[in-house]
Amino acid sequence: MAKKLLIVFTDSEDTARTLSDVASQYDLHSEVISSVALLFTDREEDFLELLLDMNKETVKSFRYLLIKMDKDIKVDNSFLLKQVPHTLSIEELIDRLIYGVIGDVFYEVRILFHPIIDLKKGDIFAYEALCRPPVKITDLLKVGRSTSTYTEDFCRTKAIKEASEKLEKDVKLFINFHPGFLTDPFKNFGDFISTAISYNFKPSRIVIELTEYEKLKLSSIRGFINFLREEGVKVALDDVGSGYSGLFYLSELKPDYIKIDMELIRDIHKNNFKKVIVGHLIQMAHSENIQVVCEGIEKKEELEWVRYAGADFGQGFLFARPSPSPDQIALKELAKALIK
Repeated sequence: MAKKLLIVFTDSEDTARTLSDVASQYDLHSEVISSVALLFTDREEDFLELLLDMNKETVKSFRYLLIKMDKDIKVDNSFLLKQVPHTLSIEELIDRLIYGVIGDVFYEVRILFHPIIDLKKGDIFAYEALCRPPVKITDLLKVGRSTSTYTEDFCRTKAIKEASEKLEKDVKLFINFHPGFLTDPFKNFGDFISTAISYNFKPSRIVIELTEYEKLKLSSIRGFINFLREEGVKVALDDVGSGYSGLFYLSELKPDYIKIDMELIRDIHKNNFKKVIVGHLIQMAHSENIQVVCEGIEKKEELEWVRYAGADFGQGFLFARPSPSPDQIALKELAKALIK
């Protein structure tokens, strides 16, 4: 196995020596040449661990070079000067490190399914797929573009695969899509549809749940929604009611579903102002043939009120917590009992 070398260009020799001392605590061999610290390891994960544990502001000020050591490489001042134009920022380095070890990291990813209940029939209407990577990596997923793209693709593919194996064939699957996905929607979503079909998962069962959609141009979202509908896929807007932008996009995009923000549902039976807001949201949605999901239902009184207000579907811990393998028979019995 080739030795890995991380070259860290710091601001002074004292800083480089301090970094070298810290690296030794992680069992990394190190050397110092002027204001440059050389860190050696067999595993790139060791570099990740070191950088994650260090002060974020400190590591941001450095420049980095990651190389595989060959026998004929001589690291001296002349070599370092030639490498300066090739150095990376901390964001670029972490992205490269994660991408390099991502297969091992994502071995521990779990997909959880959170049920969405039909509030009129007391049956399971859908599940929302939730991706749970290892805790330490979640802090890094937004750092680099290639890592973020890989992560989202990985989670969606794993969600489709496990849903095809574990869920009943007539329930829908809500899958979250971040705005970054829309940079090349036709290619990315075409790949996603192909993946679904390869697992015998009908596109008509998929509901794309758009999050943080206010960051995108309205024309981009409209085009994407039209593309989805041509493929038989439904669209939901998440966290509607959490701000003015959600109401604006509701009026402009006409999704198939809206999910009312859980903060509006929390103790709604005690709060007249929340009742007015949620009641009007449901009425507005229904006037445009949009169905409503109320999130975060945890109390029987909350369930009773949103049912009274005419909500179509409910989601929350009152019914079940997210699970890797939902007990669908027990869940149906509980849902019918609660609705009855």
